[in-house]
Amino acid sequence: MRLTQLRRPALVAACASSTAARSAAATGPLRQLQDVFAQLRIGGPCAKVEGRRYAAVKSQGQYKIRNTNTVPKKLGAKKSGDSYVIPGNILYKQRGTKWWPGENVGMGRDHTLHAQVAGYVKYYKDPAKHPDRSYIGVVFNKEDTLPYPLHAMRRRKLGMTAAIITPPAPEPEISASGIPTTVVRRGLGRRPSPRDERVYKLQDNSYSYREENWRLGTLVRTEKRKMGSRRTAMKHRRRRAEELLGEMRKMREDKIARRKEALDAQRAARQKKYRDYLARQSQKKAAEAAGPTSGGRHRRLPKMGGG
Repeated sequence: MRLTQLRRPALVAACASSTAARSAAATGPLRQLQDVFAQLRIGGPCAKVEGRRYAAVKSQGQYKIRNTNTVPKKLGAKKSGDSYVIPGNILYKQRGTKWWPGENVGMGRDHTLHAQVAGYVKYYKDPAKHPDRSYIGVVFNKEDTLPYPLHAMRRRKLGMTAAIITPPAPEPEISASGIPTTVVRRGLGRRPSPRDERVYKLQDNSYSYREENWRLGTLVRTEKRKMGSRRTAMKHRRRRAEELLGEMRKMREDKIARRKEALDAQRAARQKKYRDYLARQSQKKAAEAAGPTSGGRHRRLPKMGGG
């Protein structure tokens, strides 16, 4: 039910008092009091009383709504004292070094403390290391306390045996049939890329070669890209063009290097030939300077005809 507007209390009181004054001469005090309460009732002759409804929710920052845009960091202790942990369990996440790594505990680059061995967590202080720092350690026995006494023997988890790894048997270079067990084919060019090297193994049938499966897998170039994205396609196209240009540049450099080696070899051959010629000329001149040993030059006699 909707109420009409509530008028000022002073006006209502004045109207009630005037009505009571008019009826005071005719009636007694009880009648007068009843008339006053009758005038104050809703729907009376003097005024109409109405209630006004206000907002039910506070405004202007009265409520503090939690910000949901940030990701919770979930800092604090993850393991309590005397809790059993295994290597890798997170003990405490923090910003800064509120707690320092103690016995058998490591610290990550974000100051997260984690267990390095399997054991029980201990929170303690070590005045011998630092008077104010708090440490978290891991012990092997639950009844142990940290820190250990100074110069005490280090507690280690013993009773483990080393697993002996037997090396594989060496593979012979020549098979029983007399052919090599491994054939390597290198790529083309002066400096072939290791990616172009193909290694073939002799099969069990002793007459055919085949590449190993893991080597075949390395030859497959898988590129995951978003199909339909023009920007991604252009990026991969530019990368492929750069690779092709790099390969062409390498081929050109190899060609120039081979041509230079051939020219150097020809130049070296000409120089050697010239040096040999100079050596022969010098020997000839030396022989001429020494003179004939048998009294002159030998003259060749003409060949006589006939029998």
